[in-house]
Amino acid sequence: MVTLYLWVRTLLPLLAFVIAWMLLSRLIKARVARLPRVPLNLPEYSSSPRRKDRRIYARKLRRRPGLRTATRPATAPRSWNLAAVFVSFSALIAAVLVMPDGARFQVMVESLTGYPATIAEVHVPAAGQPLVLQAWQPALAQLSRPVTMRYPIGRTGGQQDARATLPVQVRHQGDRLQVATAVPVDAELLRAELARLAGVPVEAITVRQNKIAPWLEPGWKPLANL
Repeated sequence: MVTLYLWVRTLLPLLAFVIAWMLLSRLIKARVARLPRVPLNLPEYSSSPRRKDRRIYARKLRRRPGLRTATRPATAPRSWNLAAVFVSFSALIAAVLVMPDGARFQVMVESLTGYPATIAEVHVPAAGQPLVLQAWQPALAQLSRPVTMRYPIGRTGGQQDARATLPVQVRHQGDRLQVATAVPVDAELLRAELARLAGVPVEAITVRQNKIAPWLEPGWKPLANL
């Protein structure tokens, strides 16, 4: 996971810069293509300071000796290119700033790809589910998983210790209340503790082991956000 994070942290800003530059280059080329051609009204010889203009005119004059005017395609103003460079570097800097630390990155990856969880489910009317969650709070608060990652910082040789938490997830599905712990727990002990806290029979609560991906499966929300 550390290697993956270091690769993403390096490549994502560069990718943001390249994509921004390509999009802006296309935009500039499209705008320049709509500009009128630049006339070169030079009767006998080209006195243009641009060597390219002089070559264009001389070549056309050799082909058509009677030619007294010539044109060249319009070019983008320098300010457009400078603005594109500025915006591209801004995209690179923004990607660096929004890049999460290593631990938060691991939480995001696991939330997308899935992780083993212990899921407890109880049938409760929707109006009473907040009260059940409140009663379960002391037990569930201990079942989130701390995540740590240690990785080097640039070329300084230092190390960064990043910390985050993979939270307990909650899902409401009609009269079914589901909670998914982020750490493995004993199913029978969890059933007994949740039944005691909520004041319901142990048989009313089912516990199973399953893999969940909260960011891909609808309805899951971190307990801390409820």
